[in-house]
Amino acid sequence: MHKFNFWLIIIGILVLIGLFYLLNPKSTAPAQSVTAAKIFDLVIKNKKLVSGPETLTVTEGDQVIINITDDENEELHLHGYDKSVDLEASKSAQLIFSANLTGRFPYELEKSKTEIGALEVQPK
Repeated sequence: MHKFNFWLIIIGILVLIGLFYLLNPKSTAPAQSVTAAKIFDLVIKNKKLVSGPETLTVTEGDQVIINITDDENEELHLHGYDKSVDLEASKSAQLIFSANLTGRFPYELEKSKTEIGALEVQPK
């Protein structure tokens, strides 16, 4: 009789475990949306933006990719984020970052102190 009670208890425990996993509510937290990167292509000649938007507009949390081509050796610096990339004459360079700060942030050719445009990050 004791063997029967032992197996009955084991079966009861297994049934309870099964019901727990079967009836356990799933997480109700919203899934984080994955957004595509915001890509901008800028061409600079004679210290002036000749192709691409002067104002780069993104939303907080966006992945940002800025492709830059300059006709001179320079450095592009994005203020506020303190990000920069060295530019070699006639070669494409990339600045990649996550837009985690909101506001308006100018970017300039650092060596010549020439402002080229601005990044605007809108809050979510």
